Amino acid sequence: MSNPVEQLKNEYKAIEKYLLERKELLLTNDLNKHLRKILILSAGSYFEREITTILSDFVRSKSNEDERIVNFLEKQAISGKYFQLFDWGKQNQIDKPGKGANKFFGLFGDVFKKQAISDIEIEESDTEERKMEKKQLREAIDAFIEIGHVRNILVHSNFAEYTYEQKTADEIFTLFQTAELFLDYLKKKLK
Repeated sequence: MSNPVEQLKNEYKAIEKYLLERKELLLTNDLNKHLRKILILSAGSYFEREITTILSDFVRSKSNEDERIVNFLEKQAISGKYFQLFDWGKQNQIDKPGKGANKFFGLFGDVFKKQAISDIEIEESDTEERKMEKKQLREAIDAFIEIGHVRNILVHSNFAEYTYEQKTADEIFTLFQTAELFLDYLKKKLK
């Protein structure tokens, strides 16, 4: 089953195909101009919902479903706090996204942060397979941060006027797919 971002991309691609079949190049260009921004916002919003769900599930599990603890932490640390969880990068500098997820990892304490960093940093003693896994996780985190960074710029700029041409819609969707591995990692890490 596809996720909402994939569904959105597929719907736009169907419209694009329709327009191209009718040789509506100007409309196709306009569609793609808007699709890039919409994909970034959609991917960023999707990740926000997924991360907050992962955190709520983690709290629920570790508190033995104690709703008092769950409600308190959701209200004080999760709900509406997503933007504070990561170092997204320099505002209004599209080419300066944040570096990694260390800020997020650090919120769980030094031991967790060190474990997470060791899951990412390639070591000489790692097997080739492990090196590849770590490289993919690093790329996933970088893609996740880039999407969040660009999303923040779009949201805090004049969205309607803002022109985002750094990536094509297909490149943005590939970035999204790459970043999904970070969600998988967090789901496993926060069990």
